[in-house]
Amino acid sequence: MNSLREVPMLRSFTRRVALVAVVVAAACNLDVSNPNAPDANRAFGDPAGLQQLLGGAFRTWVEARDGYYVMPLTTQANNYTASWNNASIRFYSSVGADCASRCGWTNSPTATAGLVIESQWYGYYTVWFAATHVLQAMKDGICFDADCTATNAWKRETVGSDSTVTVRNKTIAQMLQGMAFAGLSLIYDSAFVADENTVFPASPADYPPFNSRTEVRAAALQKFEAAYVTAAVYPTWKTEKEWMGVDGGVAYTNVQIRQLIRTMEAELIAMWPRNSTENAAADWASVVTYASQGVSSGTPFEWVFNIDISARDAGIEYVKSWGNSILTMRVDTRVAALITTNHVDPWPSGGNPCPTTSPDLRVGDGGYGTDDNPDFGTVAADAGSGTDYACSTAAIFPAARGQYHQSNLQHIRWHWLAGVGEGLPADNGTGPDPFYTPEMNDLLWAEGEIRSGGNKVLAASKINNSRVTRGGLPALTGSEADTVLIDALKYEQEIEFMGQGATAFFNRRRSGYNAPAGTCPGTSCGRFPYVEGLIPGTPRQMPVPAKELSLLLRSSYTFGGSKPDMVAPVGGGGDTRRPTVVDRWHEIQAARSRAFLGGQRF
Repeated sequence: MNSLREVPMLRSFTRRVALVAVVVAAACNLDVSNPNAPDANRAFGDPAGLQQLLGGAFRTWVEARDGYYVMPLTTQANNYTASWNNASIRFYSSVGADCASRCGWTNSPTATAGLVIESQWYGYYTVWFAATHVLQAMKDGICFDADCTATNAWKRETVGSDSTVTVRNKTIAQMLQGMAFAGLSLIYDSAFVADENTVFPASPADYPPFNSRTEVRAAALQKFEAAYVTAAVYPTWKTEKEWMGVDGGVAYTNVQIRQLIRTMEAELIAMWPRNSTENAAADWASVVTYASQGVSSGTPFEWVFNIDISARDAGIEYVKSWGNSILTMRVDTRVAALITTNHVDPWPSGGNPCPTTSPDLRVGDGGYGTDDNPDFGTVAADAGSGTDYACSTAAIFPAARGQYHQSNLQHIRWHWLAGVGEGLPADNGTGPDPFYTPEMNDLLWAEGEIRSGGNKVLAASKINNSRVTRGGLPALTGSEADTVLIDALKYEQEIEFMGQGATAFFNRRRSGYNAPAGTCPGTSCGRFPYVEGLIPGTPRQMPVPAKELSLLLRSSYTFGGSKPDMVAPVGGGGDTRRPTVVDRWHEIQAARSRAFLGGQRF
């Protein structure tokens, strides 16, 4: 097999586009399925090591989707709230503090706030790199079965039972490529599309323009579809347990992997729109097609990654770890006003009352834990307590940073993943971390039915699977007006999508759902005007990181704040113009004004 540096595409593309891959190529520092024994030299050299790369890619995907620098997106969506500046949460979610309204992305290779832009780019491209390296090795003849000498294992997909593992690993690698492109297309305005068949120029000055987010989405769907087909070549196989987390990972069948792929495809189409216009134009009929074959179809299941001791306490999973930590993040009062009958938005002087009142069993009376806890301001759970939320009288955020950050409602749905020492006595920060649930798939399915003019009775039944089964709310029949069904759907999405990486952000930028009429005075909800769900100035997508643009000799750009929220200016991601000395001077001036952001503020 060719060495890493002998593969033309990997030699040029990974050096210039995925900087993490450069580190991997130089130091062999890729995650593998067992973080305690990463033996990365072996990972690049033989089938067993290459197979470990697939497990490492899943682990990296978890961190890219739910990692540290994803948290600002959840607070920009007014889903969670926090005033700490870890991961630049305060900087990006405050209003009128550092910027006139919301701050735009600080697209700088040196500023701390710029790491938010880089994180998902390099995370998803690291997933792409591992998957593409495995596929390249298979093209070069690597076999994962006992005997692949009869013919090329890459091509033999219908001959003999001895290539089952090879076909399985090809499926997973193709799916991971799709997962990487899906993540990039959801968050960035553009990116490079490449695979094991791509050859890029050696000189960065000769690189082609970036692919548009539409093209990146198309690439993701193409890779997902290829994986879906490959997964059916042999009737029965399972993934390695270690791929989904050590010490408790689940082995999934090829049937379940096909269901998972369909849910991922439905999610990509539904969550991709940047505003209500794009949302209306989405291919909702395809969402129905995909979701009807997703994780809630057939035999429903949750797709989970196990968080073990090496990954706990916000090791790779931050959105759920911090989001379920009662002294770290809270539920934004926008959501609190939706799901209770006695909390208001904005947070009032003196706080919102405990116990909570709500007809939703997921909210209940706000009890939490086995004992009263005066430090948290909580009372012990009883028969009336909810499954997903607790009420805390403690105001944990410094008032000087903006009272709009405060909230008395806490998310506890995945309390076992909360930071060690901040959860219930039986919790230790480890356990199953669900990423795709039957409820999430059902809501995608229901939305597709409603927006495509499909079966409204079926849509109502899919909404009821969380609304009634988990929430105990009155059942819908499907005879309701579309507006009523959509409002019920959006209510469910606020709860069922909460804690799922940046999904709440994607959902807010396209839907614009606020508290019911009467909860918020006028159209401002007491504090800011809401436009399509995001406070004005909030960027709707990220630019290509400045570090990449610099390496490619292209000019930097950004979104949000005083810049357009989603339209790149001249000199943006698709421009091959080299920056001038004037451009660089202006960047230095801007960096000087941002100098105070050099260290994190807590």
